[in-house]
Amino acid sequence: MKKLINRLNAFFKGVSILFHPYIYLGWLRRPLQLFLNMLSMSKWAAENRISASLNDFYSPLRDYQKRYQLYEHLLNSEQLRECALDYLEFGVSGGYSFKWWVAANVNSDSRFYGFDTFEGLPEGWGTYNRGDMAAPIPGIDDTRALFYKGLFQDTLPAFLKTDSINNRKLKIIHLDADLFSSTLFALTSLAPWLKKGDILLFDEFNVPNHEFAAFKIFSDSYYVKTKLLAAVNNYYQVAMQIV
Repeated sequence: MKKLINRLNAFFKGVSILFHPYIYLGWLRRPLQLFLNMLSMSKWAAENRISASLNDFYSPLRDYQKRYQLYEHLLNSEQLRECALDYLEFGVSGGYSFKWWVAANVNSDSRFYGFDTFEGLPEGWGTYNRGDMAAPIPGIDDTRALFYKGLFQDTLPAFLKTDSINNRKLKIIHLDADLFSSTLFALTSLAPWLKKGDILLFDEFNVPNHEFAAFKIFSDSYYVKTKLLAAVNNYYQVAMQIV
């Protein structure tokens, strides 16, 4: 039976390559991908919502300012105000969340690293075009903060080679790059440095084909287990901990 199944599988694969069905059915790829990722995201929410100490689901309207409520909750529940930590933000743009964390944490041994092209999105995302969300490097009067300008693929590998990350400290990884490709690259690059207790923040988590899809591929590929700590705006912004 197994041999028959394998032969049929090989046959249909060959036929599909031979007759180029993508010409006629290629338009189905994105809607099917969206549908499948929506199913996976719904399953993830159902399995993880019980562990969150803050969760506004279901909320009929999105309030982007709620992300600061999530940050404040995380700061207090995880006792992060005086904790020595390494904070890495991917997708800084105007630097509003970056500045919030620099101001909120008072430990002189903490370090804050911001990664962004500062020239806008490198590719289209939803209704946004390439180049949208461009912003100058934020001015921050704090020696603990450093910025790295350019694509993550160009700046992050060199940064990781400098041993700037101290694995004895807690890490907060803030993923606000929006794009699937950028989010997946950041997560997979940081995989060897992540440890139990580290915190992942997502700013557009419930976008099925982008941040959520990148997280699912990353967690499935690297066998990373997480615990949901907090969520606002129907899982648009979430905080989770490596367990």
